[in-house]
Amino acid sequence: MVHAWWPRRGNPLGRQLLVSIMLFSAVISCIATAVQLLTDYRRDVRALENRLEEIHTSYAPGIGESIWLLDEDQLQVQLQGITTLPGIEFAQVDSAIGTRYVAGSPSGAQWELTHSFPLFRGDLYLGLLQVGASLEDIYARLRSRALVILMTQAAKTFLVALFVLFIFQRLVTQHLATMAAYARGLDVKHLDEPLELGRKPPPDGSRDELDEVSAAFNEMRESLQKEMRERQRAESASVFLAEAGAVLMESLDLEKLLQRISALSVRTLADWCIIDLREEEEVRRVEGAYVDATKMPLMDELRRRYPPRADSKSPAATVFRTGAPVLLPHVSQAELRELSTDEEHFRLLQGIGLTSCLAVPLIVRGQPLGAITLGSSTSGRVYGAADLELAQELARRAAIAIENARLYQRAERAIHLRDVFVSLAAHELRTPLLPLRLRLQSILRKSARDRSPLDPEWLLGEITAAEHQTWRLGQLVDQLIDASSLGSGHPLELHHKRVDLCAVVEGVLDSMKEQLNASGSQVVRKLHGPVLGEWDRRRLEQVVAQLLHNALKFGQRKPVEVSVEQRAESVRLVVRDHGLGMSESEAARVFDRFSRGVSDRHYGGLGIGLYLAKQQVEAHGGTLSVESQPGEGSTFTVELPVSRVPGSQPERP
Repeated sequence: MVHAWWPRRGNPLGRQLLVSIMLFSAVISCIATAVQLLTDYRRDVRALENRLEEIHTSYAPGIGESIWLLDEDQLQVQLQGITTLPGIEFAQVDSAIGTRYVAGSPSGAQWELTHSFPLFRGDLYLGLLQVGASLEDIYARLRSRALVILMTQAAKTFLVALFVLFIFQRLVTQHLATMAAYARGLDVKHLDEPLELGRKPPPDGSRDELDEVSAAFNEMRESLQKEMRERQRAESASVFLAEAGAVLMESLDLEKLLQRISALSVRTLADWCIIDLREEEEVRRVEGAYVDATKMPLMDELRRRYPPRADSKSPAATVFRTGAPVLLPHVSQAELRELSTDEEHFRLLQGIGLTSCLAVPLIVRGQPLGAITLGSSTSGRVYGAADLELAQELARRAAIAIENARLYQRAERAIHLRDVFVSLAAHELRTPLLPLRLRLQSILRKSARDRSPLDPEWLLGEITAAEHQTWRLGQLVDQLIDASSLGSGHPLELHHKRVDLCAVVEGVLDSMKEQLNASGSQVVRKLHGPVLGEWDRRRLEQVVAQLLHNALKFGQRKPVEVSVEQRAESVRLVVRDHGLGMSESEAARVFDRFSRGVSDRHYGGLGIGLYLAKQQVEAHGGTLSVESQPGEGSTFTVELPVSRVPGSQPERP
């Protein structure tokens, strides 16, 4: 049992404490003993002096009487009685007549106290009484007392030191050893184990210094643990983002890219992932992935029955409305029901599993592209600020990759449209060139064969037909120039003059007689003129010609109606056919450049006629719209202001 608390070689603090207590106690004991001995010495000396005074008062009168009576025997008896008193070594009387009487003998020691008392009878001096007392007994008692005190104090000090050492060992040293062992064994693998001293907590809940040190150790451990988690999270995030960057750069195929984003997310960040993209004004769910393949049918059913809507309560819809990320660390059943549209929707969400969720926007150059929604179902993951930050960084990179894929697709479509357009332009330019060449060759052959002058009527017909082909060729070239100018960002040039729209329509119809006859469609004119306005005549002729050409091409030999109507401050031109017609989606893009509602293989054309017509009308400050139904034909309506639009180009002289 002694070895449990006795200071060992490995316990220098205990040895130092024991030595310090012993030395301090020894010094204090010596000082206290010296003070005690001094006090006792003074007390004993004072008692001896009091005894000598008592001898003077008690024995001096009797001794004086004996000297007066010359009773030497009595005097000797009195002196012997004095020497029997404690501490008295000798008593001596020197009479006035020179006689000396002595009892006892002086020891001659250094520690001796001698008092002299004169003897009188009345006023008569009889002699001198000397009494000597030895201090040896006092010093002997003091030595004995000092030895006892020192031994007692030493024993008490030693026992107290041992007790203090025992208490210190139980209350301090063993806990310091526990702390030292904990600190030596502390590493990154054992940061989850707190320091426990095995002490009973005080009932009042107060904390002492050891509790403070232990709490500091645990706070340091928790700080290290948090720092390690942050470092591991940062390293994992760096590895994940590096992998994501490599994956996102592998392909410019949008569909493959979305699949890789969702697969990467469910492998690292979530149990399931949904990607919604904004396409024009609609939100479309383009991809979904689940770590558990058996839950994919539920995901597909959710996508089919509950497509994304901008006005829903889902996190993705909130992201679309606000542009800010959404974090739901804990999703209760009540919150899940609130996110659901109906009971069936709630059942599907329960089947998929949703305990924690976040949604982040896909934004490029300030424009929202879509949203990524990540969910946790069975893994016990609870999303926090760090997960949201990582998801936002993934979304930023994914948005750039998606935008690059879209730009690549647009570039491919543009290249394809360019190739198609060049091919169509070559074909369309060859169409008027071929009959023009044939007409000219016919004239040359006839001139070479017949030496006589050519028939003027025949020659006029050939030249008129050739001139019409050159007009068509000029129209095509003008369209190409206008399309190129608009594509470069340059506005159309307008030369405003006072123009009668009805006259413009009549002129275009007259110039298209051959085409009208070939189309088989009857043109019904409803021209209530004159209808005057400040317009560019050539541009209006191109608009009317394009609308009529379009109506004849798709009119299926059915009647075509052309009407001009004067309004208060505007003019309305309407061209209506009863032919093929268009669907709503085709009508929505019929004015786009290079757009066509039917195959170019059957109907030809550059795909820029209606596009240019709309641009020319809008350059005048007007509008061009279409109403159409499949199989019922199309109605194109032009609204033009009567006066010149402010900001339009002035007429050149």
